[in-house]
Amino acid sequence: MRDATDLVQLVSETAVVKQRGRLWWANCPFHQEKTPSFKVDPATQLWHCFGCGRGGDVFDFVKESQGLEFYEAVRWLAERARIEIHEEEGGASFGAKERLRAACEAAAAFYHKVLTTDRSPQAQAAREYLSSRGFGSEVAKRWRLGFAPIGGRSLVSYLAGQGFTRDELLGAGLAVGGAGERLRDRFVGRVMFPIADLHGRVIAFGGRVLESAGGSGPKYLNSSETPIFVKAANLYGIDKARNPIVVANRAVVVEGYTDVIALHEAGIQTAVATLGTALGERHVRLLSRFAKRVLYLFDGDEAGLRAADRALEFVDWSATPEAGGGRVDFAVAIIPDGLDPADFLAQRGAAAMQAVIDGAVPLVRYALDRRIERHDTGTPEGKAAALAEAVDVLARVGGNILAEEYARYVADRLLVEPASVLAALAKARKARRRAARPDEAAKEREPAEIVVEMSAPERALLMLAAGYPNIRSSARELLAEDLGEPLVSSNVKRLVEAVIEAGAATGDGLLALVRERVPEAATTLSAVLVDAPEVEEVQYAFREIADRLKESALERLILRKNARLRELDPVKDAEEHEAVFRELVEIQRALAALKKG
Repeated sequence: MRDATDLVQLVSETAVVKQRGRLWWANCPFHQEKTPSFKVDPATQLWHCFGCGRGGDVFDFVKESQGLEFYEAVRWLAERARIEIHEEEGGASFGAKERLRAACEAAAAFYHKVLTTDRSPQAQAAREYLSSRGFGSEVAKRWRLGFAPIGGRSLVSYLAGQGFTRDELLGAGLAVGGAGERLRDRFVGRVMFPIADLHGRVIAFGGRVLESAGGSGPKYLNSSETPIFVKAANLYGIDKARNPIVVANRAVVVEGYTDVIALHEAGIQTAVATLGTALGERHVRLLSRFAKRVLYLFDGDEAGLRAADRALEFVDWSATPEAGGGRVDFAVAIIPDGLDPADFLAQRGAAAMQAVIDGAVPLVRYALDRRIERHDTGTPEGKAAALAEAVDVLARVGGNILAEEYARYVADRLLVEPASVLAALAKARKARRRAARPDEAAKEREPAEIVVEMSAPERALLMLAAGYPNIRSSARELLAEDLGEPLVSSNVKRLVEAVIEAGAATGDGLLALVRERVPEAATTLSAVLVDAPEVEEVQYAFREIADRLKESALERLILRKNARLRELDPVKDAEEHEAVFRELVEIQRALAALKKG
């Protein structure tokens, strides 16, 4: 498929490409930009975006643009090139999986027909339940809602009549029954919520018990895992939310089927829900194909607050910007007054819900605030306990990209010196490393050189400054910006400043000069020099990177000003409070103007 596909032609179907020299350039289809930083090399059939850092071959482009897994990208390209392929997936053949999907589709149609046409008291009770949640017949039709009747063999009999075998009904998780036993329906007396994959194909079900309709057992029952359904890799509503998430660049994650439906029907169409599990690494990877922001919307009751507190336990920090990985920003919003999303929407309306979502705070900040607020920081003992819990949170952040800024935030909240927080953080990280690798603890030595951790825009700035001396004066002006620090880590700043001060030196001459000023960073710079891509539109690329760094700097400055406002009493400290507030407004205006270009 790689040889059968011309990458330039493929990209041109998504973006306008123009040839400049031997390369083709376009505005990146994967992030907002004003000037082209996305390049395609027809000789190597590789692509790279200098703005967002994504790149790869034709398969990577299809995966990113279509939101597909690798094997799906292969199939997509094969169909495009009219190449016949024979495939097997994960033990079960592709044809067998198609039969399981067909069985689930047929089951969804059966359940929906029972809900909408059956005149039994049980089906009527199901319709009344959905109506009480605000879901009428049109909503039921859009979401293919259904009802699993009592009796125990209604679905089994129907699907057997459609030609599905015993093994297929068991394999799809639609029936239960041991060897030698008659099959029985897995779902009985439940309102049914079909679970679809990315492409809208039904692959599983969630059932909500209705005791008034003869149901019994747990309140919610999901399909068991099957060859086509893995709870940790699927999200309810993702098929409908996928495109709105791309447009908004944000996904809203809730905990229930009815919450997802209520949010979508209220116009908040970026909502999805996990399937009886906490949000995990595979969920995050799925969402990160479509958005770089993930917002957790938790119920305001005690269970919801506990779930929010546990958020740090299941986030894959390697995927967060705080850890220096991919650009996925996590935030938390808590629904007030102990309500769940569906009830809040019914009582307060969509505008109030949107305000809750817009008021979300970064996950790390939320976790820090919750842990600090547990203690009486007016006492030395309380302050020490709060500091210990706060640095435990920061120690989970696998890198230094925002750690220093959050350390300053903690220092502001506790009214201590930032150096004290940073020292406690370094100690906590060392303890975590030793706990994770006790057999290596005795061998720990301070490295002669450090690999400087940096974000994608910071690395891109370093690449440009190292490879193109003519932009070093512009880089110097960027570092001298009045509002905020464009580079978070002091190590990154020292390294970039050393490159800027190296005059017109390049290559090994540059490395030698920088090593004299920042000896511990030589490894980092050498890696950048080796990996640096060719850039034809250097000034365009620099402006794109500079804008991203300025936006991040202003966002961090807003964080610090908000922290200061929290410490000030509007009455006792009226003058300073007003001054800080005015500064905050000006920074927010500057950020809005920058984002609008």
